[in-house]
Amino acid sequence: MRIVTAHTTHDCEVACEVFDRVWGMSGMVSHEVIIATVHAGGYASLAWVGDHVVGASWGFLGAGRTLHSHVTGVVASHNSVGIGEALKRHQWHWARERSLEAITWTFDPLVRRNAYFNLIKLGAVVTEYHEDFYGTIDDGINRGEHTDRLMVRWQVAGCDGAQPTGAVVRMHHDTPSRDGWAIATPENIEALRITDPDAAQAWRTRQRAEWRRAFSDEWKVAGLMADGGYAVVRA
Repeated sequence: MRIVTAHTTHDCEVACEVFDRVWGMSGMVSHEVIIATVHAGGYASLAWVGDHVVGASWGFLGAGRTLHSHVTGVVASHNSVGIGEALKRHQWHWARERSLEAITWTFDPLVRRNAYFNLIKLGAVVTEYHEDFYGTIDDGINRGEHTDRLMVRWQVAGCDGAQPTGAVVRMHHDTPSRDGWAIATPENIEALRITDPDAAQAWRTRQRAEWRRAFSDEWKVAGLMADGGYAVVRA
């Protein structure tokens, strides 16, 4: 497996095709937008396994010398074998070579495996919460769902060449207190959306209330707990 930065029009067209396969729609990100981003100094990359492209990533430059990583996807046949992580780590080194401060991106706080990947494996930090951040999206993953998102920041500058790492947070209480509490996650929200959509929606409603509280006062997300819940503590 190898990760290469997209440079040509063809590279950008292939990235577009990967995103359409992963998200089950046409024009998830148009190739002309990827081309324009790359031309303007932004980021796009492809993951190759042998002669096949199996993943891609795309991001644009943001405020405060950051790279906003808008989308990273791996085709179903190559999920859970480390390609997504390799794409993100390639992105980190790309940002470091350009003296950027950090990389940001969003993810659905209900998806426990993504929370683990972002906060534990990569060591990113939750900075913001947004309800229905993208509005209605008519793709094969988000169709019919509210697009509530957490924003994370993955530090690049000041890391002495070593990528950040995360660790499981240990808390001695699981109910709200003056000092903090845990925001629970379902074990597999993606499967639950198929088998019991009402239960999946109930999870969104409960979690949304918790996130509103967490971001309405002097709290912060300290990280992820062993059971997949988010640890919320005093800032």
